[in-house]
Amino acid sequence: MLPEIDEGTPLLLPAVPSTFQHKINMKFHIKGLSDREVVVDVLAVLFGIGTWLAINGMYVQLPLLVQTQPEGWNLPSFISIIVQIANIGPILYGLTQKFLPGKLRDSFIIYGLLIMGTIALLLMALLYEETTYIGGEKRSTSLLVLTFFIALVGCTSSVLFMPFMRNYRETYLTSYFVGEGLSGFLPSVFALIQGVGGNPTCVNQTVVNATNPDESYTVVAPYTPPPNFSTTVFIFILFAVLAISTISFALLNNLKVCKGERVRSQREQKAEKSVKDGSGEGSAGSAASRRSDLQEVTRLPRRTYVYLMVLVSLVAAFGNGAFPSIQSYSCLPYGNVAYHLAVSLSAMANPLACFLQFFLPKTSVRTISALSVVSAAFTVYIAVTALMSPSPPLVGHAGGEFLVVISWVIFTGAISYMKLAIASIFRTEGGRSLFWCGAAQQMGSAVASVVTFFLVNYAGIFHSYSPC
Repeated sequence: MLPEIDEGTPLLLPAVPSTFQHKINMKFHIKGLSDREVVVDVLAVLFGIGTWLAINGMYVQLPLLVQTQPEGWNLPSFISIIVQIANIGPILYGLTQKFLPGKLRDSFIIYGLLIMGTIALLLMALLYEETTYIGGEKRSTSLLVLTFFIALVGCTSSVLFMPFMRNYRETYLTSYFVGEGLSGFLPSVFALIQGVGGNPTCVNQTVVNATNPDESYTVVAPYTPPPNFSTTVFIFILFAVLAISTISFALLNNLKVCKGERVRSQREQKAEKSVKDGSGEGSAGSAASRRSDLQEVTRLPRRTYVYLMVLVSLVAAFGNGAFPSIQSYSCLPYGNVAYHLAVSLSAMANPLACFLQFFLPKTSVRTISALSVVSAAFTVYIAVTALMSPSPPLVGHAGGEFLVVISWVIFTGAISYMKLAIASIFRTEGGRSLFWCGAAQQMGSAVASVVTFFLVNYAGIFHSYSPC
């Protein structure tokens, strides 16, 4: 039987086989999930994966890139500052909303961002090793320029993707956040499989005199075994995952089963059902369902509202801006393996925090404040290890490696949970609260990245070392 076509049905539908279309329109009655469409959950997760996938992939690849790119240990600070320059994306989006309201559909902008990010990853896999001289110094020009384009996806997602998900029932916002967490988890899994080859060892190398080829001399230089697969292969994997995320958004935005889970569609369907029933009881039940589906709007005290906005900005400042820039100085003195594990496992802590929020959705300002105190202790320790490089506490001991890795994991997990908890609170505020929550995060990240960039590259307070 052909599906009914009404005035709200798009003329151009995705080419989906009818049997598959029938299956995805079925209601899945799974214990604990009977009030959800699992298909929408899956597509929301895959859509969320595309947010920070590429940038998280760049960060977990840094243990290898700092060994090959000309910026060395300072490369993380360059990546961080370029990510913050990409905040031009949400700024431009905000301006279009103010001066061109209703002229550009959010879905069209999201299509453009995801496609642009996918193309940028493809080019990066082919060109990331290309360098040029700028100001007399060799720079990873291709890598840094393409990083800007993939960063536009992540930065703009904070103010565009989250508000877009408000078109759907609140329950799917958590699924989207799980996907956003997986945007760090998946690259970490790929990085753990890839490995870093181990810690460097000192070996003798013969160097030929460039001016006199007949002369040569021996030097002691660090040697690191190669990883299981190259950075090029790693970026190609990210490209494939982002392409899947782009397709998933197209399905989420167009499939009839997904449109049925939008808040407005739910309201209209309930109203139509009550009219067909023709009974007061049906109307009362419909009204109760609408109140449940539309999430009762609450209002926080102004002081609490401002406090949470400031807190989420500070959390993002340390988690997204300052600390990614100095992670090489905090971890590399303990070895490549410690750096690799700290980057990969801390990225995995992000989705674990999202799953915790999924099963423990009720949060309070007091709980968030307590977590901020716990994370502050690890913040201090991480800062100390970076400032004391190349001789941080317990360097050369297994205990030191374990402590720095676990500190990064707990720190990342705590701030991830806090960001999600605060976003969930602002979700109940309605209006533009989620927009301003995302904007506060991006502002905190940008300011911290700029300050840390100058501290790392010009202040001379962070020091690298050579194992030989």
